[in-house]
Amino acid sequence: MSLFDEASNVLIREYMDLYKDKHNKFVLISKMIPKYKPNQLSNCWHNYINPHLCLEPLTDDEKNLVIIEANKNRMKDGKISWKHVVASLKKNYGLLRSENKVRNFWNSKKKSDERRAKRQLRMIEKRKITKPPSDNLISDQPTLPITEPKVLMEPKILTEPKILMEPKVSFNDFNMPLKMVPLF
Repeated sequence: MSLFDEASNVLIREYMDLYKDKHNKFVLISKMIPKYKPNQLSNCWHNYINPHLCLEPLTDDEKNLVIIEANKNRMKDGKISWKHVVASLKKNYGLLRSENKVRNFWNSKKKSDERRAKRQLRMIEKRKITKPPSDNLISDQPTLPITEPKVLMEPKILTEPKILMEPKVSFNDFNMPLKMVPLF
């Protein structure tokens, strides 16, 4: 059940028309409708019952602008000024969107990006363990891939760099090292 009933919504709309130019309009309305606090009225107005709100889903262009503006309006502590993002959407597309709708899109996108990144990391880790394709069809033992040599430079010494090679390791069915072959 919603916190606001339809009769309250009608009253809030009427009082907002009456007090739209007042700085403390939600405080004044909360005195007229005492069962709601000013912050509850403000939240309800800005996210649900404002007649100028566009309730349609965000378009792809709007989503792209939200991404750009959210990154641009990020504060030092990592928080995003959603008020500025919504104002930018209204300026560019002429549609007033609720802060909740914009913030929900952003958080949903952020979570899906994090899940995608984790999935890609798991796939990369899985590829490191599995056997690379080879011409030798007899051996079914998975092997670690051969990595590029690591070059270490010792500071302030003008000598040839040392090259460290990691050994090639093959494993048996129990994931125990079967054979180590040094690469030097």
